[in-house]
Amino acid sequence: MIRNHIKMSFRNLSKRRLYSAINFVSLSIAVMIGLLVFVFVKDELSYDGFHANGDNLFLLYKTDFKTDDPKLEPGWFDATPDKGVEKSISHNLPFLELVKESVPEINKVIRVEGNFISIKKDEKQLSEYVNYVDSDFFEHFSFNFLYGESSTALKEIKSAIITDDMAMTLFGRVDVVGETFSSGTGEANIYLISGVIEKPVNSSLEFNIVLNLANSYYYSEHSDDWRYNAISCFLLLNNPEDASIVSQKISEIYTERFADDISSQRKMLKLSAFNPVVQYGLKNIQGLYLDPSISYGKSSSPLYSIVLIGIGLLILLIACINYLSINVASSGSRQLEVSVRKVMGASGTHLHVQFYLEALIISAFSVLGGFTLMQLLLPKFNLLAGKTIGLSLSENIQILSISLLFALVLAFLAGIYPAQILSRFKVVNGLKGNTTYKIKPLLIRSMVVFQFVLCLFFISMGLMMTRQFNYINDKDLGFDKEQIVYVRGLWGKTQLMKQELASNTEIESVTGVNGIFTPSTSRGGIVINNIQYWVQSARVDFDFFKTFSIPLLEGEYFSEEMGVDALVNRSIINKRLYDLYKSDTAMYNLVQKDIQGVVNDFHFESLQKSIGPFRFNVANSNSLSDLFVKIRPGKTEAGIAAIKAASEKIVPEREIEVNFLNDYLNSRYKDSQKWKEIINVASVLGVIIACIGLFGLTGINMANRTKEIGIRKVLGAGFSDVLILLNRQTIWLIVLSTAISLPISYYFMEQWLSGFAYSTSITADIFLLSTCICLLVVALTVSFHSVKSTLSNPIDSLRYE
Repeated sequence: MIRNHIKMSFRNLSKRRLYSAINFVSLSIAVMIGLLVFVFVKDELSYDGFHANGDNLFLLYKTDFKTDDPKLEPGWFDATPDKGVEKSISHNLPFLELVKESVPEINKVIRVEGNFISIKKDEKQLSEYVNYVDSDFFEHFSFNFLYGESSTALKEIKSAIITDDMAMTLFGRVDVVGETFSSGTGEANIYLISGVIEKPVNSSLEFNIVLNLANSYYYSEHSDDWRYNAISCFLLLNNPEDASIVSQKISEIYTERFADDISSQRKMLKLSAFNPVVQYGLKNIQGLYLDPSISYGKSSSPLYSIVLIGIGLLILLIACINYLSINVASSGSRQLEVSVRKVMGASGTHLHVQFYLEALIISAFSVLGGFTLMQLLLPKFNLLAGKTIGLSLSENIQILSISLLFALVLAFLAGIYPAQILSRFKVVNGLKGNTTYKIKPLLIRSMVVFQFVLCLFFISMGLMMTRQFNYINDKDLGFDKEQIVYVRGLWGKTQLMKQELASNTEIESVTGVNGIFTPSTSRGGIVINNIQYWVQSARVDFDFFKTFSIPLLEGEYFSEEMGVDALVNRSIINKRLYDLYKSDTAMYNLVQKDIQGVVNDFHFESLQKSIGPFRFNVANSNSLSDLFVKIRPGKTEAGIAAIKAASEKIVPEREIEVNFLNDYLNSRYKDSQKWKEIINVASVLGVIIACIGLFGLTGINMANRTKEIGIRKVLGAGFSDVLILLNRQTIWLIVLSTAISLPISYYFMEQWLSGFAYSTSITADIFLLSTCICLLVVALTVSFHSVKSTLSNPIDSLRYE
């Protein structure tokens, strides 16, 4: 019997191949999206979950309060996680020693410091970020050792742990325990490799080389300095439930030790007596990656997962509604088939099994199709999401099992109508050929409106994001960014490189820089009118302002004739800092003698941030590490070749990398660009799936109005009259969808744009264009059913009336 049901199911699906194909395609795409979202969220939640002591490991951070009404919980669309506070993970060594001695709930204080050093092995030389850690670091953090032992890896001061990637870079192989490399001249800078670990992937702590903390300059020179904060710290607690108690005790220790500083800060910023000014907190390592308010290592935001889950669920919901509605629409035409089967002796149970089995087959095949698409598109999804997700056999089995369970639930829902309704209607009506059936139009219209509200939202958001990024690309940043390339890490060689390139006809200008157009810049705090501001600073040579064409507003540029020594205490500041000084007369009178000049404001950071106060100091080129070169127009390839040729002569021991400044500037928007691409993809797929559903829903609508169309044609209605009648309702539904989606889209656009200090405006043409796109697509979709119904013979629908 089951074999017969299966055979009949495939036969019926083949007979209605158009609807079957529509169901298969829309569900497969939706399942694919759902599975990709699932693996993305699973990967995000897996960060730092491999540490055996993960529940007990906490990062110590300090919160400095700047106002009495700080915003500690970031909004979804905030460009800056917190407002009115500043969180820091840098501490000083004496304070950490005091904490260790004073808080019995702490089992271990694990200190970590990061810095760039120059690594050399034979002819290979590179600048690498190194972590200096306590000798027992790897006993508490569960990184996978390929060679060496975690318990003894850093017992010797000159021991080094490297990743397998670094081993391949330096030696061309992984089994390198016992090999050495150097970070300078002399035996004191030679390190012996005592272990090789697998490169951590889903870890907040990113590193290629780990050295004993005793090798750190900070550790040796500032071990007793209470003012030099440069080291981060993890606490291993005896009981993770004591985290809040430990935080409170550490805050009390700080308040007691630095009471005068807190009092001075409270007075300077005019904070109330209830404001703690400084407060310490603990963040469990397993939640560190998804907390953007704490800047440590690799991080992300839970917003990415929430948005993707929302997009995935909405598209999956659209596809499921399509499937259910198309299943209902097509099942109504099977009344004759059901009547004949009843006459031949089929029971209600047999009919139930038949309908449920058909729904299960199409659901299962769609899930398998979606699973296959997910496997094929996972590499492209990794590129889009910036991931390196790979699925093991067990993970694939788990995902497939969950997907098939979803198919079972969907099959049950899709089979309810034909199984429960069609199997109970009167046989006589079916045998008479009366296949006109009525389904409540309110349900149909509600589903159409719901689908296209979502589609219009996706389309309008995609158009808004495109406009904003066009605005960013076209905005005047206040300096000339065209034809500028840069080379980093030329310590002590910058002046020689400038001299080598000076006579080259392809090169227009060359300058040495430190502290600007880099991920991290130097900064210091000033208080003006009881408000604290952070002033970023950079060291530049005499050709900086010429190379970047930054206009001078007052004073004069740095001049080589004056010399560096004469200008050591003088600065060129931007207009923003100048205006701040001018707003505080006492402060301005104090610093006026040190201002060499004032330049126009310019955007060296992302447009998500407003222009802040900036200070430039002059320095000799040889003391600067980064070289920026302006190449003449039309000479790009020759200019880059000239830079590489000069580097081979000046720094033959290393291969330099030449990068375009434009690429660096654009990289600051990679997260927003990523979401623009995701929204655009969601828009396209959402519209496709919704149109597939509209095709089925239009079929229901046409079936509901079969008799009406026949009567109108008998009474003389022409082709165009019937066509307009059938499409008029759909157009009004799209207009209604636009009215509903407009405030929703506007709200989310406004929130997203609020993350940019400089943004374009929201105008009506975005909503008008998205509506026109939707109308065009819908018109093409419903035309099939409309034309078919208009051209049908009215006798077919009225012969039994």
